[in-house]
Formats: sequence, structure tokens, C-alpha cells
Amino acid sequence: MTLTLFPDGVENPANLAKLDDAARLLGATCSQQIDGRLIAVENTDRAREIYGRRPLRERATLAVGNERRGLSTRTLARANEILVIPTQSRTVRTLNVAAAAAVAGWYVLRGSGPQARARRPDVRRPALLIVGTDHVEVGSTLRSAAAFGFRDVLLDDRGAGWFEGTGATRREAMAAARRHKNPLRVHRATLADLERFDEVLVALESGKTVPLQQSRLARGRRQLVVVGLRADEVHGLAAADIQVASLELAPVQKPPLRLVASITLAEIARQVGRRRRGPAGTQARPPTFAAAVKLRSPEDVLFVDPSRLLSY
Repeated sequence: MTLTLFPDGVENPANLAKLDDAARLLGATCSQQIDGRLIAVENTDRAREIYGRRPLRERATLAVGNERRGLSTRTLARANEILVIPTQSRTVRTLNVAAAAAVAGWYVLRGSGPQARARRPDVRRPALLIVGTDHVEVGSTLRSAAAFGFRDVLLDDRGAGWFEGTGATRREAMAAARRHKNPLRVHRATLADLERFDEVLVALESGKTVPLQQSRLARGRRQLVVVGLRADEVHGLAAADIQVASLELAPVQKPPLRLVASITLAEIARQVGRRRRGPAGTQARPPTFAAAVKLRSPEDVLFVDPSRLLSY
């Protein structure tokens, strides 16, 4: 079993470099050649969700497309399978191309159960703390957080410049976050804020600990999920209940925050779930005020000609 990442028309050199990073983390390669089964990542009518599929058992190539145009018509026509990464935002519906490759590759290699269905997913969603040192990596992570349904995020800004950076730094950060359409509220935080939560789960890219898919990530707002923390920092945490989970990626020096965080966010979204629809044919509950309003009889209604109001 081998996996190859195929960047189809990706032009941005920074994104190509991050795709190489994604390949190393996944134990895959990045190539312009298609090897084995072709799996396309694109939002089309033919696409199926990345959740709920079996682990890869053969050679395959995962194709991701151009930042603006997506995959080419030729690649889509050749694809044996088309996958879509479900998002839960009305305004931010795509991930950075490298983040999308990391998320899709992680689920293709491991498989997963289907996405949950819940009456109130927002109640099940945990709080999120991002620990970041690079403004662009933080921005791209915030883009993923918005796409997966988060509305508030805590940020431990360790020199990334999100709060006190130069104008140029903040413009780059905002662009990476798609801030012009991103509704996230970003709150300044530190590790001291961990004590406010009943449960804390730290997601690491690798290590001998509980796999992320076996961790419970839908415990609501009293649970905090932390991404971007180094493994050597976990031992010094003083929160009451610290859990550590591993994405089981290949160990590399300085893994990009956007890749580790986006995989973690996608798994949170799978466990938290999407809103469950009611049975077919059920009618929406009428507004409460409608039942309290009683129309008066025509005899009790006084009609006033607008022209008469001018005399007052």
C-alpha cells in the first residue's frame, strides 16, 4: 500500500512546499505522476464524504486541485473515486489546498466511521486553543476552524503577531485566514486558561499515546482541545484533567500547524456531527408569538386616511 499526492495545477510555491510536508507526515510521496487508483478531492455532485470509508488497501494517488479553479476536467474524468471534505460554515467552505490534502490523506489511509448526526451539534462542540508561532500557519488554521463550524477560538500567540504584529504581518495573517469572510472571534489566551475547563485534550502529531480517533472529542464547551503544543510542554501542564492523543503521523521536525490542526478539526467535526433533520413531512413549529395574537373583529378596527395625519 502506497499513497501519492498529486497537485493538479497548484501554482503557489508555498502551497507546494506544504504539500511536500503533508506527504512526509502521511508517509506518502508528492509527484506529478499518477500511480494506482486515482482519488480526487473535489466538491462535485458525484463526490462522497471522506468519512465512513474503509482504510486504503492498495496503491493510490490523491489529487488536489488549483487554489482557485480546483481540479481539471481531465483529472475528474479519470478519477476512480471523488471525495469531498464536508464543511459546516456558510461563508468559509474550503480549506487551504495542503490542509485539504492532509485531511483527505489521513482518512483515506485510516478509514473512519460515518459522521454523527445530532439535534444540536453546537452544544457538543468543544472549545479550541491554538498555540501558534507563525502568523500564516495560524491564519490557515483559523480558516479550517471556521470551515468546520467553530465560531470562537482561543489563541496563544507566541510571536505570530496576530495581536501586536506589523501591518504587513497582520495583512498576510488575515489573508491566510480568509478574514474578509471568516466570522470567527479570536480571543487572546495562554496556557493558564486551561484551568477554566473540566477536561483538556492535547492533540500531538505523533507519539505513543491514545489515537485521536479513539478519543472523545464531542464533550461540549467544558472540554478544551489544544493544538500546536509541543510534546515536551505537556508534562508541565497543571490543569486538572489532561489527556493526550496522537494523530499517529510520521515524526518530523516542526510539523506545520495548519496540517496537524486541520486533521484534528476534521475529526472533531466527524464526532460532533451535523444537524439531524426531522422526519419527512414534519412541519416547522410556528412562532410562539403567533399563538398569542388574536385578531380583532372588523367593527373594532379604526382605519385612518394618511392624509388626515398631516393635520397633527
